[in-house]
Amino acid sequence: MPAFQHGLLIVNPVSGTGFGPRYAERVVRDLERRGLRVERRDSRGSEDIVTWSREAGEQGFDLICVLGGDGSLHEAVVGQVAARRKVPLAHIAGGTANVIPLTLPLPWFPGPAIAAVFQGQVCDFDVGYLTSRERHFILMAAVGYPANIIKDSPRRLKNLFGLGTYVWAAVSNLFRRQSAFVTVEGDGIRFRRKANTVLLTNIGLVPDLNLRVTPDTDPQDGRLDVTIISSRTLWDILTILFRMLTWRSPRTPRMKHFQASRVRITADPPLPVQIDGEMEGTTPLEAEVIPRAVKLVVGPRYERASRRQRG
Repeated sequence: MPAFQHGLLIVNPVSGTGFGPRYAERVVRDLERRGLRVERRDSRGSEDIVTWSREAGEQGFDLICVLGGDGSLHEAVVGQVAARRKVPLAHIAGGTANVIPLTLPLPWFPGPAIAAVFQGQVCDFDVGYLTSRERHFILMAAVGYPANIIKDSPRRLKNLFGLGTYVWAAVSNLFRRQSAFVTVEGDGIRFRRKANTVLLTNIGLVPDLNLRVTPDTDPQDGRLDVTIISSRTLWDILTILFRMLTWRSPRTPRMKHFQASRVRITADPPLPVQIDGEMEGTTPLEAEVIPRAVKLVVGPRYERASRRQRG
């Protein structure tokens, strides 16, 4: 159980439906009740979060709590990658999708999330990096179909329907998947095939949904898990989804998987790219892993989830 003394609470006032400032006072009280000295800062943009995170260690903070969505935590991660002194990051969900808390796993609601922070542990995590664009990612970079889902999920709809926006975009894009001749190279391995999706996964386990994007993704192993999907029919899609949920079904020729520390992807025609839920142009792209670049606070169930992931 981590023992923290001086916490920085970063609040994104526009995350989700903008309820961050309303919850912030309660979060401060809950943290102080647990013996933490807390300084609250409300961001005015992404650069604030990056800068405050990068400088937190030198300013004497030993915990950074981010009250905001996945994008807010992503910005704090970027700051920590460049930090001279690493400080654990704790995500208090305040966005619309809140996918990152699902993977750690941390509760979605502020009260239980704070309790989980003090009951959990601090772990080192790798961070993915798009070398050609100087962009970081903590969950994954995705090419093709997943990027089209993000493109068709604008903020105004996410604010109204939350995760339902992604579900609708996912279903609607199933029937108009864009394929291309994709070349994927990494650590001496090369695939060229017609595909509609390529995933570069850093954190690939969602315990509460029993979903594993790949069977052995480990965010502390210094490698990205590369998955190439070339589904053509509804049966292909169902087979791939079932395999991700169980990893006990037979291998499918429509999905190739390998691991690499450096990856290059090209596509003809170019395919859209998203990283951690944000659009990032189109292919080509080059990515690598920055090993153990950040410290994240994970929930008390994370160790069990990690064993299941490796099992």
